[in-house]
Amino acid sequence: MSRRPQALPDEQRIVAQAQKGSRPAFEKIYRAYARTLYGYVLIPMLGDADDAEDCLRETFLAANRALPGYEWKPSGIYGWLKVLAKNKARDLLRASGRRQRLRGAFAEHVEAFGGGVDASNPGEEGVQREQLRAQIVGVLELLNPRYAAVLTLRLLEDKSREECAKIMEVKIGTLDVLLYRACRSFRQACDKRGIVLTPEL
Repeated sequence: MSRRPQALPDEQRIVAQAQKGSRPAFEKIYRAYARTLYGYVLIPMLGDADDAEDCLRETFLAANRALPGYEWKPSGIYGWLKVLAKNKARDLLRASGRRQRLRGAFAEHVEAFGGGVDASNPGEEGVQREQLRAQIVGVLELLNPRYAAVLTLRLLEDKSREECAKIMEVKIGTLDVLLYRACRSFRQACDKRGIVLTPEL
């Protein structure tokens, strides 16, 4: 189902004002089109109200940044906003789809946190696990603090997504994106330090 909202009266002038930085003009655009984008674009694509709210916010943040370069079309600004919204929704869907593989790659390298070295097997494997544990701690210290926090909560402490979202004060969809970016940052940091990630991502 799709629905194209009625254009704003004198929309070209309002858009031009918003392009020059007018907050009231931008708010008029938001009020005119936000609910339609939410209900007829984002909810159908994502199927989750919280995720749709997150994407709606990201859509208008992106629109505000990109608006100075927007070229007016007689059909109005809604089509441009709709493309931005779809792109944000696709980004979230891709992030959610890759999250499990990224988590798997990260888990390969954090087993040393799961209870330490087996005391019954204190040989070379135990030494290697301790060395790996030290390397991982070092990598986490290099990351953005929010990335380190979400990796620690979700993957080292094995907290649920709901618990992590509450602690991080974000919605579930935002948490998924944050975790994806954190895992990617972790991988890049490992590459720089010569810690080889086995799984192909």
